[in-house]
Amino acid sequence: PWVRHVAAAASERLEGHGLEASPERAASLDSRVHSPRGRMPSAASSTGQPPKFLVKPLPPFIDSRYPGPDPRVSAFLLATGISLVKLRTRLTELGCQTVMWHGQFLLSGSSPEIGQQQCSAVFLPDGCAICWHMSRDTERRIIKLALEEPASRRRPSRLFQARSDSAERIQELGLGSPISTEHLEVIDAPDGVITALNPQDGILRLTRDFWLRTSHQLSLSLALAVALRLDALEKQIEAGLEDKWRDMDSEVHRTLNLSRVSHHIFIAEKELHEMRYELTAVLDAPDLLWEHALAERLYDQVVTHFDIRRRNALLNDRLSYSLDYLATLGEHVRHQYSVRLERIIVLLIFLELTVGLAGHAREAGHAIVGE
Repeated sequence: PWVRHVAAAASERLEGHGLEASPERAASLDSRVHSPRGRMPSAASSTGQPPKFLVKPLPPFIDSRYPGPDPRVSAFLLATGISLVKLRTRLTELGCQTVMWHGQFLLSGSSPEIGQQQCSAVFLPDGCAICWHMSRDTERRIIKLALEEPASRRRPSRLFQARSDSAERIQELGLGSPISTEHLEVIDAPDGVITALNPQDGILRLTRDFWLRTSHQLSLSLALAVALRLDALEKQIEAGLEDKWRDMDSEVHRTLNLSRVSHHIFIAEKELHEMRYELTAVLDAPDLLWEHALAERLYDQVVTHFDIRRRNALLNDRLSYSLDYLATLGEHVRHQYSVRLERIIVLLIFLELTVGLAGHAREAGHAIVGE
C-alpha cells in the first residue's frame, strides 16, 4: 500500500510544479506499481538487474498541510554522543519511520510531529546529525531531540579533556551550539541522471530514482560526518596546541622538579600519537560502502569537495612538528638531569676534599700542640 502512496505522491508533486501526468503515463505508472516485482522503476530496471542500494528507502511523509523540503543538507557535530537506540524509540513515538544498521547509523524519516514533509535525518553514535531538506526550525527540533538522548563517546585524546567535558555539559543543558557544522545546496537531478556533486559550483544534484535516492543520501551523510570530525580536530589543534606548548616551555625552565616536567612531556607525546591515530582513521571509508561502487564514489566526491585529504596531511605535518618539538624539550630535560648529576658529583667531591683537609689540619694541629 505504501508503494501506491508513493505513486500518488509523485503525481501530486508533478501537479505542484504546474505539470500534469498524461493518461498514458499514469497507466504505465499504475501497471508498474501492480507488476509482479511490486516496485517503482529505477535506473537499474532497464538493465534487467535489481537495484543495489545501501538501505531500503523509507516511505516518505507527504502532506500538503506542512512545509515542503528545503534545497539543502546540513550536518552537525554535537559535543555529546547519541544513543541511537533511545533516539530511535523517541522518533518512533513521534510517528517517524526509522532504520538502524548494526548500531552504526540511524536513518529517520519525517512525520506530522516533526512539522515538515519530505525530509529525513541520519544520526551517528559519535554525535553527528545530518539533516536533509529541513528548514532551520526543523533542524533545531531534530538537534534538540538528539541532545535529549546523549551517550558517552570514546575520546582517544585527553589533550582537551576539560574543555570537552564542559562543552558536553553545556550541550546537555541545551545551551550550546554544535562543535562543527557543514552545509551543501541540494537540488533534484534531471530524470535518469545519477547523483553527483558539481566541483565547480558545489551544488549537489540528487537523483530522482526512488530506490537509490536514500542510499545516496546515506553515503553522502557518511562523508559529511568525516568533514565534521576533521573540522572539529582542526579547531582543537588551533585552539589548544600552542597554549599547551607555551605552558610546557615555561615549565622546562623550572629545574627544581624535572621529573614532573618529564612526565608532562611524556603525556603530551602520548596524546599526540593518539590524535595522529584519530586523523589516520578519519580517511577510512566505512565498511558499508566497500561493496557499493557508486556510493563510494559519492563519498569520495564529498571528501574531495571539502579538501579533506590535503587538510589531513597538513594536520599530520603539524603534529609531526609538535612531536619533534616535544622531543627537543625532552632532550633538554635529560640534559638538565645530566647537569644536575654533574653538579651533585662535583659537590660531593668538594665536600669529601673539605672533610679530608679539615681532618688533616686537625691532626696537624694536634701534632704541633704535642711538640
